[in-house]
Amino acid sequence: MNDAELLREFVRNHSDAAFAGLVKNHVNLVYSAALRMVRDAALAEDVTQSVFIQLAQKAPTLREGNALPGWLYRVTHCQAANAVRSEQTRRRLETEATMQTQPEDNTSWK
Repeated sequence: MNDAELLREFVRNHSDAAFAGLVKNHVNLVYSAALRMVRDAALAEDVTQSVFIQLAQKAPTLREGNALPGWLYRVTHCQAANAVRSEQTRRRLETEATMQTQPEDNTSWK
């Protein structure tokens, strides 16, 4: 089955096999694009998972004839950008929290 047939089967019958076929056909594209963008294997796996979750949610709204790889790449780009921003924010907040919890140089402790 091609992508259009698999997508149609998934939308009409909620077929796990059809969705698994879509994932199998495109997981390498999505993961490699995510890895190039986020430069972290674990984060790229998270991005890949979120892309396919979004595919499952948005499948009924995808128009017939749209190129699925292009849609997946665009979603991967957005999800990767969000992941990088979230990771930067998390690191900044952790650094700030560490700075706040470190004791100040107080001469009365000497």
